[in-house]
Amino acid sequence: MHVPTLPSGIHPIGNYRVQPDPQSGAYTIQVQCAGQWHPVHMVHPEEQAWLLGLLQSPFPTVQGGWLVAARSPLP
Repeated sequence: MHVPTLPSGIHPIGNYRVQPDPQSGAYTIQVQCAGQWHPVHMVHPEEQAWLLGLLQSPFPTVQGGWLVAARSPLP
């Protein structure tokens, strides 16, 4: 899962939102970093369940544009 609108670096995710897409029947997912909402791009729609699990981990982070589950809070 990729967040191409964020600059390179490490960004903690403050929040996320899931909205249904009436055209495709799938969901659009956005993450909030530094007070702004950024769309998450998935390769396959079936990655949605995995992505939601990652976003519910204790320290979800965007590193270099990619979503990861960090082991501890960012310094």
